Amino acid sequence: MTKYKREDLVNLLPYKPAKVKEAIRLHANESPYDLPEDLKESIFDRVRKESFNYYYDPNCDELREALSGYLGIQPEKIFVGSGADEIIYDIVLAFAGPGREVIIPVPSFPSYETFSVISGAKVVRVPLLLEEDSADCCWKLDVPKIKSQFKKDAPQVMFICYPNNPTGDYFREPDVFELIKDFNGIVAVDEAYFEFGGKTFIKRLSQFPNLVIIRTFSKVFSLAGLRIGYAVADENIIEELYKVKPPYNVNLFSQIAAVEVLKHMDWVEEVKKKIIKAREELKNKLKELPGITVYPSSTNFLLCKFKVPRDLVYQKLLEKGILVRKPEGKEVENMLRFSVGTPEQNEFLAQSLEDILKEHLQ
Repeated sequence: MTKYKREDLVNLLPYKPAKVKEAIRLHANESPYDLPEDLKESIFDRVRKESFNYYYDPNCDELREALSGYLGIQPEKIFVGSGADEIIYDIVLAFAGPGREVIIPVPSFPSYETFSVISGAKVVRVPLLLEEDSADCCWKLDVPKIKSQFKKDAPQVMFICYPNNPTGDYFREPDVFELIKDFNGIVAVDEAYFEFGGKTFIKRLSQFPNLVIIRTFSKVFSLAGLRIGYAVADENIIEELYKVKPPYNVNLFSQIAAVEVLKHMDWVEEVKKKIIKAREELKNKLKELPGITVYPSSTNFLLCKFKVPRDLVYQKLLEKGILVRKPEGKEVENMLRFSVGTPEQNEFLAQSLEDILKEHLQ
């Protein structure tokens, strides 16, 4: 098969997370709370009335109308995909590709780089600045270095995760503004964790016609298993995304489920409050442990640095049935990312980490 492989994909690693029987899943930033049974029944009731033998709405019109009410944005400016990953993929297919560059401040969500490479684009990685004693944020955009990569004569794409995954918190708003206004190309601001922190650039869309906002139903809406993401942008950008999206990309079950969940925002708000409360409690517990640094977070996860080898901590947690994430890149060496679980799961994680650190710290 060697002669058939694309040379530019040789170093691309497939995403294959470890599997643990009866694992506590703290690796994928999912919500630990499933939908309540009455909400599931309302979804099932609607789905039963649909014809499974016909393709479902390729434009997700009902869902875009529902999102319009949630966002206060015209449905024509909303584009729905099969998870935020597909939105990212469509952005690079529409605006990057061979001969173009994609700028990514790193560490960040790996899909930006993965899909950019698959599209044939050149990836330009610019490391974040880590200032652990900073009063406002630890991880900062290296604005001068990023701007030094801007090309006035060639369109580019830039991804900014806000708040950032895996570092956990927001970049300084003025820094993001400066990058957007000076950029010759599409700026995709990924707000997958918006509901946990509340900061957004969505109101700046009229000011920046090159701006795309990415959102998802996989976090606070508890629909990770149904793969629903969406983009909000100028209609000209939306039209380009339609050119590259697969036909009938979001199945009828997912569309209906998302519409029904948007009718139950009181429940979504309750989930959000529980996760934020659990995050703060877990953060305070982990801060008390020896040999660990906990970074600020406006998401549903915490990034932590260890004084003992992270692979050791990762393996010991795996043996206890706890699956966590080893973020990629030299910028996050010896760090692990923990999704916020239920209070019981978080307590087990904290106690397990305490036992591991006490045993292995010299």
